Amino acid sequence: MLEILRKCFAVTAVLAALSASWAEAVDRSKFRTCSQGSFCRRYKAWIARPEREKALWSVLPETRSALPEGGFSYKVKHVNEAEPHLLLKVSMYASGMVRLRLNEIDALHKRHEIPDGDVITQPPPASAQVTPSEQAGKTVFEFVSTAGAKVQASLSHSPLGLEVSVDGTLVQRLNARNLLNFERYRKPKAVLPPDAASAGQSEPSKVLLDAAAHPHELDTNGLWEEPFGGHTDHKPRGPASLGMDVSFEGDVPSLFGLAEHATKASLPFYEEPYRFFNLDVFEYEIDEPMALYGAIPLIWAIHRIPGGKSLTSGFLWINPSETFVKLDRDAAGVNKGPAHAWWTSESGVMDVVVFAGPRPNQVSGQFHDLTGTAPMPGLWALGKHQCRWNYMSQKDVATVDASYDKYDIPYDTVWLDIEHTDGKAYFSWNSAAFPDPKKMVDSISAKRRHFVNVVDPHIKKDDKFHVYREVRDQGLFVKKVTYKQIDDPTDAKPADWVEDEKIPDTSVSQPDEWNAEEDGPWTPPKIDNPAYKGQWKPRQINDPTPELSDFEGWCWPGTSGYPDFTDPKMRDYWGSQFALDKYKGTNADTYIWNDMNEPSVFNGPEVTMPRDAVHPHGMVEHRDVHNMYGYYVHRATFEGLQQRVPGDRPFVLTRSFFIGSHKYSAIWTGDNYAQWSHLKASIAMVGALTLGGQSLVGADVGGFFKHPDEEMTVRWYQLAVLMYPFLRNHAHLETPRREPYVFGETTMLRIKASLQLRYKMLPLWYTLFRRYQQNGEPVVRPLFWDFLEDSGTHDNEDAVENQIMLGEVLLVHGVTKPLSEQTEAKVYLPAAPGWYSLEAGTFFPPGSHVHKLDLESIPAYYKAGSVVPLKSRMRRSSSCMWLDPFTLNVYLDPETGLASGRVYIDDYKTRMHEDGSSFLEVDFEFKKGVLRASETRGKLPEATAAAVSAEIERVEIFGLKQIPRGASLVINGETTELPMPTIRTLTVGDGSSASLHSAVVKVKPWISLSSGSSWSLSILD
Repeated sequence: MLEILRKCFAVTAVLAALSASWAEAVDRSKFRTCSQGSFCRRYKAWIARPEREKALWSVLPETRSALPEGGFSYKVKHVNEAEPHLLLKVSMYASGMVRLRLNEIDALHKRHEIPDGDVITQPPPASAQVTPSEQAGKTVFEFVSTAGAKVQASLSHSPLGLEVSVDGTLVQRLNARNLLNFERYRKPKAVLPPDAASAGQSEPSKVLLDAAAHPHELDTNGLWEEPFGGHTDHKPRGPASLGMDVSFEGDVPSLFGLAEHATKASLPFYEEPYRFFNLDVFEYEIDEPMALYGAIPLIWAIHRIPGGKSLTSGFLWINPSETFVKLDRDAAGVNKGPAHAWWTSESGVMDVVVFAGPRPNQVSGQFHDLTGTAPMPGLWALGKHQCRWNYMSQKDVATVDASYDKYDIPYDTVWLDIEHTDGKAYFSWNSAAFPDPKKMVDSISAKRRHFVNVVDPHIKKDDKFHVYREVRDQGLFVKKVTYKQIDDPTDAKPADWVEDEKIPDTSVSQPDEWNAEEDGPWTPPKIDNPAYKGQWKPRQINDPTPELSDFEGWCWPGTSGYPDFTDPKMRDYWGSQFALDKYKGTNADTYIWNDMNEPSVFNGPEVTMPRDAVHPHGMVEHRDVHNMYGYYVHRATFEGLQQRVPGDRPFVLTRSFFIGSHKYSAIWTGDNYAQWSHLKASIAMVGALTLGGQSLVGADVGGFFKHPDEEMTVRWYQLAVLMYPFLRNHAHLETPRREPYVFGETTMLRIKASLQLRYKMLPLWYTLFRRYQQNGEPVVRPLFWDFLEDSGTHDNEDAVENQIMLGEVLLVHGVTKPLSEQTEAKVYLPAAPGWYSLEAGTFFPPGSHVHKLDLESIPAYYKAGSVVPLKSRMRRSSSCMWLDPFTLNVYLDPETGLASGRVYIDDYKTRMHEDGSSFLEVDFEFKKGVLRASETRGKLPEATAAAVSAEIERVEIFGLKQIPRGASLVINGETTELPMPTIRTLTVGDGSSASLHSAVVKVKPWISLSSGSSWSLSILD
């Protein structure tokens, strides 16, 4: 007990130290804005220059060369340089993408490029079959995408620009406003980069070259070093930023995406640019373009075109250095016409991709064709996760687990935060609080539940800690650079340099009385030399071979080292630490949470790693890879878990992420607040993440900071179970306990009902994840993704900001105010055959409706024409439901009597399904009163078939116009009369006198969905 108290006091001391700088909301003084960062400030001045229309960078069409992987390269020349110094690569991918890359030729320093396979798939996507056509001042590339869309990319030669059209409609223009900037590396303190015949070499300050060299009141602050927040960022390579504009053409009512920011779903056009610089942000604010924990610099645009139709396109900026994005319109405050964005990054190369669409599913498919698809999660990962900072002991964990069972509340996973470790040395246990961790985790596994431990990437500096010692001894920590100034060996004294401080006064002559024999030789007096330039000294530069030492920063353990996860050797070492014989106290049901991986450095600039730290793998500055640090951490963890138990499906949760993180981890929206505004913001934040390819995402239910009241808690659960693919509640160390069973009975029962609904719907969630894994379809998504032709989904406030779709079948409307402020909700139901309320089955036609609110549920509606797989038997965890049969809910299109849907089944845990056949996927159709399987794919292996159910025990049909007089089942030609269905008359929500009914059919014998079974269930009129 004394040891536990000592640990608690240690935690309190850390919190007290941090609280000195923490306030009730984010401390803005810690984090830079565009104007406080030199490269963004320079770019804003550059794009406002008086000569903006002048063509600077031009494509040289005569230099075109075919690329081995498909596409073409061109040399690019600046008007004020003698030779071309940039190389342009243009690639067209068959699924409907156009990619443009711009890099230096023979740069002074190698610019960082993301290694092949880290973000873009390797091999890259299939190249389109393209024959370039040279036209006046441009090269035109045309191809037909795999979906049949006609894509045209027109490369303008001078100035460099790109226009992309799809099916004859112009969707995007790159560099249309001539905002291109590309700062080449310079020699130390040089004004211009090398070019033997650069215009104006004699007066370099007058050359119009780039944002770091032009004659228009150039801001030179921060070119070679830059202070902020008490830290100085040394830049021995000088300025290296780049930027460009993109215009989304046509009538563009809304832009979406740019995860991760706490903004509305329809992106606001702020004065301050959106920032991408992964940071540990405390109590982040809502409706802000400030940087948060992750970066997916992707914009989705809706383009309305003549004839009442719409299409979508996407634009992806692939750069892991700090990036700013500014949105604007031709006319401020008018959400019509084209929308524009400019992008600027601190370093690296320009790598952008236009997703031509034109349908939302095609944009999502193109994104995943480029970056890869996600693996299937284990079914358990879609269940309820119970977490807090912290469960303080083995007994505490046992009490939480037993309490869920006591109140019959389902959950799947218990989580441990940092206090479970021995002094924040990860991969270890606090032996006083957790004396037998293996017994603890095995007891959780025995109930068919799972465990997740936090393992952060900062390594406690302690020679007794084997991980620290081994990483240090292998030289795998990120390095600190100790800079010292030396004479520039390339600097030579100018020929006209005058070092004589005094010269003879030629105006004075020898006096007549001067006697040379007596007075000696006469010398004229000396006067100050007006040409004197001072004592010449070589220019001082940073030593190109400075001293390197392990970078150390402060985080939860105190002084810590930070591994270089960009190094495959480090990732291999990290992954090996999860082996069951190394990570003692864990078992095969223990999975991992990577937090603080932005990385968080409490005493660093902006609470992160200095930009001038060096990653020894490739000697890359941290500025070049900052936004990918967390990506490499969770990738290493994922790959380690893959090797730990071959064939198992790893689970990793990350806070920091980048493009492509969906291949390795789940994501949560970080340290949110127990406020109604944060509950509402989670709708947009989750939607933006799923548009960015990350579907296994969620927000901390109830908020991480502060404590929600009971009504807020209920509303948060009601929304989360229907729209958070990753469902976890988590809370700060200083908040009261908030497990479902600690609330009053009424509140506890409402939370329990919400969680039971989640478990009932797990077959739907799992089936949707299969479609995500195969095709990249977001599991939850904004309404426009499914109803693009309904303009209300583009800009209707309720549709865009308060609602979201679960797959194509369930519309969810969040309630984000207390009943004291909101007693009814305005719901927008998009154009569809109709909608059935989830709770009562009430039928509603498309359009706007008012939903009276109570505390038992929130508005949610199944789309007419859907068949939804469910499971009705409640168990303690999802794994305990494997053998339970299915229920099918059939929501008919009342006019046609049609419905269709799908269920996906496998062993729910291993990767066996990846062989392409060890699963069962069944398509259902209801037509002319008959439910049947229209297509079956795959076959469950014998062992899987014995472990999971593929049977239907119950069917409920909604929207019948006639009261059925019975039901029958035909299996392999044999007919069975089923018990009389239970009939209920449905309410029709528009006040219509139309009569609709539902029928519950109990199926005996159960319908087997296994491959080879032929069956049909008929409703008898």
